[in-house]
Parts: sequence; C-alpha cells; structure tokens
Amino acid sequence: MPSPDAFPLPKAFLALNQKQFRRFYIGSIASQLGFWFSHISYQALMADLTDDELWVSMLFVVTFTPVLFLGPFGGLLADRLDRKKLLLATYAALMTVSALQVILVISNAISPLILLVTSFIVGLIMALLAPVVQAVTANTVQSEYLPSAISLQAMASNASRVLGPALAAPLVSNNLFEISWSLYGICAGLALVAAAGITLFPYQPDEDSIPIFQRLVDGVLHARDKNPAGNALILVGVMSIFGVSHVVLSPAFTSDALGRPASDFAWLGASTGFGALIGALAAGSFTQQATLRRGAILAIPYCLLLAGFSRVTDFTVAVLIQILVGFFYIASFTTLQVVVQEVVAENFRGRVMSLFNIAWAGLVPIGSLLMGLLASDTGLGLGSADTIGLTSLICVGYVISVVFWDTFQNTTNDKQT
Repeated sequence: MPSPDAFPLPKAFLALNQKQFRRFYIGSIASQLGFWFSHISYQALMADLTDDELWVSMLFVVTFTPVLFLGPFGGLLADRLDRKKLLLATYAALMTVSALQVILVISNAISPLILLVTSFIVGLIMALLAPVVQAVTANTVQSEYLPSAISLQAMASNASRVLGPALAAPLVSNNLFEISWSLYGICAGLALVAAAGITLFPYQPDEDSIPIFQRLVDGVLHARDKNPAGNALILVGVMSIFGVSHVVLSPAFTSDALGRPASDFAWLGASTGFGALIGALAAGSFTQQATLRRGAILAIPYCLLLAGFSRVTDFTVAVLIQILVGFFYIASFTTLQVVVQEVVAENFRGRVMSLFNIAWAGLVPIGSLLMGLLASDTGLGLGSADTIGLTSLICVGYVISVVFWDTFQNTTNDKQT
C-alpha cells in the first residue's frame, strides 16, 4: 500500500511518494552531478596533455577496469554488509580523491601517468559504489515503486549529464581544473549528508558460510537462471563495447570531423545527456511492462543514429543527433535494468547488479581500448569517424538478432502452451 505521505504523481515519479527514497535521491543527484565535473576534467586535461586518442582511451581503461574485475566483489559486499555504511564510506572516499586532485593541480604536479593513477583510484571506489547504490535504491521503496525508482535514478544520472558538462565546459576551457574537482568533492559531501539520514526497508543480508569464489559464481548462475536477466546483461555488454565506448573518441571527433576545439566535446556530452533525460522520463512511463524485446527494439535507433553521427561534419547537426542518441540510449538501458531488477532475489541483488554494472561500465575499458586502437595512428589509423561508424554497425547487427531471437522464442512458447 502507498505510504501515508503519498500524493498523486505521474507513473515515472511514483517512487517520490517514498520518504526514504526522496532523501536518498537528493544525495544521488548531487553525487552524479559531481561525477561529471570530474569526468569532463579528466578527459579535457588528458587531451590537453597528450593530444592522442590512445592516451584518452587508456584513461577510460583504468577508470572502468576496476568495475570489470572488482565489481562482483562490490556486489558481494553489498549482499553481506550494511549497505548504508558502505554507501557512506564510498562517498567519503570520493571526497578524499577529489581533494587529492585539487592539491595535485594547484601544485602543478599533474602528468598523464598521475591522471591514470588517480583515475584508477576513482574506478576502485565506483566498483563498490555502483552495486551498493542500485541495491539501496531497491531498499528505499516498496516493490511496486521499483520501476519508477530505477527510471528516476536514470533521470538523475542524465540531468547531471546535461548540467555537469554544461557547467564544467567553461571551467575546463579556461583550465580551472582545481575548481571543477573541488565541486566534485562538495557534491560527494552533500551525497554523504543526505545518505546519512535515510533508513532502509528491512532486508536479510547473505550469511551463508560459502567461499567467496563460490558466492560470486552463484551470483552469475542466479542471473543466468532468472530468465531473461542473463540475455539482458549480454545485450547491455555488447552495446557498451560497440556503442557507449564511442565517447572516448569525442574529443578527437570534435576536432577532426567537426572542426571545433577538442574541449567542445563537452557540449556533445551535454546534448546526449539532455536527450537521455527525456528518454529516462519516457522510460518511466512504460517500464511497468519492461521486456527484453522492448529494450532491444529501443536500442536499434540508438545504434543507427550513432552510425549517422559518424558521417556528420556540422557541429549543430552533431548536437541534434546526440540528443536523439541519448534518448534511445537511456530508454533502452533503463528498460533492461528494470528487467533484471524485477526478477532477481533480494539476497542476490548486489551480486547480480554488479554484473549489470560490469556490462554497463566494466566493459567500457575493452570498448575504449578497441576504439583507441582502431582510431589512433599508433593503431590501425581508421580515425574517430570511421571507427564510430564501424562499431555502431556491429552493434546494430547484434541488437537486431536479439529482437528476432526473443520474438522466435516467445512465439514458440505460445504455441507450446
């Protein structure tokens, strides 16, 4: 039943009826806004220092590799330990790293190698934070509000993706990196304060005395057995490698294909985020009936738009296409996340959602390295535009195969019943 403080809201916003979720959500917005200050600063500074797509791609590799290899351990901790305490600890750690970055910039001690090291530390923290946030999201709402809560988190992520690059662009364009990283620390502090005031709905932590490796394997098996969670995770992974990872080439594409300063890539990111914000809002209206097929269908225009984007030479047209790219990107990913969250058992939620984070972010290092090797002169030398075009076509081929296979399976099952 709705809580006593419930009030009428559109479907996409129903989770805001939940008091604990509202508090958690405020902190989540602050944290995600701060992430974009940091993310844009890392990319812009690395591009300024090296002017090489491979170096920028390595930045993505070291940031997201921890999610790939350590994300399952973050999910394991989210299933075993107090999720609120873990959330507070990770926010505090982000504040510490942002303070370190400010000191390094002010003391003029920044180099490409140091950027890779501190970015790797951020990746370690994010490997723990992501599954905890997703588990806590489910623990701050009643089950009927879960689709709304997930879509609202996507809205927060992409509202910050609009505001973050837009606010960071003037700072990074004027080399005011100490300010942008200070703002990251402030945002993490606000998230910590907000999270400290929440109370989670009761949940039972996993207490079985099973070896760690077996726990991780059990999480994978659970995702595989909870159809269609396994197929949704694979689809997300393919889209991350051949679609999402194109952002690593944004500075080079902005300079080479669009004829603009490399730092203007931040405006492309803001455009993508604006479209994604609208996409999250739309997804919140129909994720009550989320399916694998629907998530895959929404991914088709995403891939095709990326292919079209790779041929563009006008900055205004590129911005407009990225708005549409963002819309279909987040509409698809939000739908697929709801598919996974709705079928997993509570005591496996942290581990399974860590697999989702691996598919969504942890595979980005592989995709980023692939993009860098294909585009860079030290690799195959295809250039940013042709690389984006090639990988987006690979992506759309797989997505279409998922739509046909899922349709075939559903038709077969209907005939058998």
